[in-house]
Amino acid sequence: MKKILSLLIAAAMLLTMLTGCGSSPSGDNSDGSISQSGNSEPEANSADDHYPVTIKNVNFALEETEFTYEKAPERVITFWDNSLETMLALGLGDKIIMAVGVNEEGILPELKEEYARIKENFEFYNDFTDSNAALSKETAIMMEPDFILAWKSSFNDKTLQDTTYWNEKGVGTYIALNSNDVSEYRTLENEYTDILNIGKIFNVEDRANEIVDELKAEVERVTSATAGQENKTVLVIEFLGDSIVNYGETMLAGDMVKAMGGDLLDAPSDLGKEDIINLNPDVLLVIGDTEEAAAKITEDPGFASLQAVQNSNVYNLPLSYVYTSGVRTIYGLNTIGAALYPDLYAD
Repeated sequence: MKKILSLLIAAAMLLTMLTGCGSSPSGDNSDGSISQSGNSEPEANSADDHYPVTIKNVNFALEETEFTYEKAPERVITFWDNSLETMLALGLGDKIIMAVGVNEEGILPELKEEYARIKENFEFYNDFTDSNAALSKETAIMMEPDFILAWKSSFNDKTLQDTTYWNEKGVGTYIALNSNDVSEYRTLENEYTDILNIGKIFNVEDRANEIVDELKAEVERVTSATAGQENKTVLVIEFLGDSIVNYGETMLAGDMVKAMGGDLLDAPSDLGKEDIINLNPDVLLVIGDTEEAAAKITEDPGFASLQAVQNSNVYNLPLSYVYTSGVRTIYGLNTIGAALYPDLYAD
């Protein structure tokens, strides 16, 4: 449950702050702590035991790549909230030198205190006036990073250039596996892999395993508690202008629905109102951050016949919970779980 995950993250942050006093001029700490200067040493295993570590990922052309880390990166550029939050949750906030595309108001509640502690130590980049060129290669070079954590779209020729460019210069890169078109199927397993890989890169595997284990435990808790119940049919949609997009089995939201025991309806990627009426799901999840998303169904007389409407089973589902969700994955699981089994989530 997200409350438990919040406690785990808070405990990691507390451990970091309790052990993080004092750093050498070079930034290396003899006590194995994460320092205020943005340097981290392993919690339990020595760096000598851990490194070198080789991580598989992809480049912009979706070719499999490998990069070997001889030590934990010290100067990190993150793209978008999920990357920043993963670093914070793993106790690696002091490593960040630039955060691109951060919505400060939207930072997860359990990470706000840690974010406030380290935000003055890095630079922001939120200038999106030049189309989608979120950060230029030249600007990134001036920051002298040794690691970049981002989506695939961040490495196109209008922004940072391909990961190959950086890897050849000794800069590690990691593309989120559920971002853009990296994976044919966006899955929970990909989110687990991202968190675990970042844990390996920075030698904080225990923290990474705690987070992933908690996510898996929530799925197990719900599926065990609801074993034998008849599955509810589920449709996940998003209103995009005049179009209605179906989040089916290739999408992370669809994979979450199936993992939590819902019967994900088989439907085309583009839907019309008649399609939704004919599918008539038990539960309807509408992508959006506010109740206005669900209101597009509940307040439209054309959808009044839907059993999801009649039974008050229409819910909004924030996109950030089900798209390259990182540590927000628990919120996606909980939102879907509460829609499927409200009694199980009743306080």
